[in-house]
Amino acid sequence: MQTLKKAPDKTVGTKSMKANRSPVEDVARLASVPIHAPFNGVDRVVRGLASRALVWCAASLTLVCFQVTASASSEALAAVSRGSDPVRAERTALFDLVKYNGGFLSVGERGVVMRSKDGGKTWLGIQAPTTRTLVAIVVVNENTLVAVGHGGSIVRSDDAGQTWLAIDVPDTGGDSILGVTLLKDGRLLGFGAYGMYLVSEDQGKTWERRSVINEEFDRHISKIVESGNSLYLVGETGTVARSDDGGEHWTKLETPYQGSYFGLIALGDGDLLAYGMRGNVFRTRDGGVSWRQVPFDSKSALNGGYVTADGRVVISGNNGLVAVSDGGVNEFALQYVPEGTPVAKAMYAEDGDLVYVGYLAAGRLPPNKAPVSR
Repeated sequence: MQTLKKAPDKTVGTKSMKANRSPVEDVARLASVPIHAPFNGVDRVVRGLASRALVWCAASLTLVCFQVTASASSEALAAVSRGSDPVRAERTALFDLVKYNGGFLSVGERGVVMRSKDGGKTWLGIQAPTTRTLVAIVVVNENTLVAVGHGGSIVRSDDAGQTWLAIDVPDTGGDSILGVTLLKDGRLLGFGAYGMYLVSEDQGKTWERRSVINEEFDRHISKIVESGNSLYLVGETGTVARSDDGGEHWTKLETPYQGSYFGLIALGDGDLLAYGMRGNVFRTRDGGVSWRQVPFDSKSALNGGYVTADGRVVISGNNGLVAVSDGGVNEFALQYVPEGTPVAKAMYAEDGDLVYVGYLAAGRLPPNKAPVSR
């Protein structure tokens, strides 16, 4: 059984056993293996907890087997930092994809930041000042970029990604940051392992840690989005919450699904799509009061997604999965990238092709092979 989730780069400890988690969930958490290159011993293999990170492992309740592939050598990454750029996007573990200045940015293992100016046809990379895996990046403005990742890593650029500065945030305690969101008022929210919730009011230069839901909340937060005048978050063990005061207070919401959510997409004011383990997709049109399951013809874990300008949703997942919805987001047509490996995210380029990145996978799906919206 292939498992694909995003996992904090944190040694399993007493925190992971809190809140009466089920045996199934605890085994899944122990089986989560973040990708690093290279691995230096068995102790690093047992790191990681199930949440929104790409991981690859085979597991059962009685036996956990690990197979880890190092996709970029230390020498190659050192060469990236020298500017010779030997690391290829299709041979690197990449975890996020965003549009930027007519092209794309992606981040991944050992602090690699990659940029494409030609719609994903070619990529150039540099190494940010960290050796930890970066799992999410956000465009603050034309020049300012912020990326976050394992071990509490935050890196920031004020020159459109040419150079990067590491931001020290002691409040993370070394726990992994799994995502970052830019709000309409200019604030940045960072979130991740053990209920981590960070707020920056100066475009990522400084950060303050705050509580979510209550002081005891320790679930991993996978995504926070803004919809209308409210904020919504999703995470492990069916966690969904809403804030109507800019994140000062949060109310936990009930959904029909108790498995982990890995993503959340705002479709409109109070209209949201949550997705996660085993191909589960749920939608609410009333701000989380009620939810319905959206048909999805796959049991693969779903890792990343976004909504297009014309209202369709693109979701990516394990086993090379890329799914595109119809305009009403009532059903999805499924497609698979040729590599067949986990896809972190796929987005449309300006020429209509789907650009995708993931585990040893980066490329384009031509329009004639992409699912047809109906």
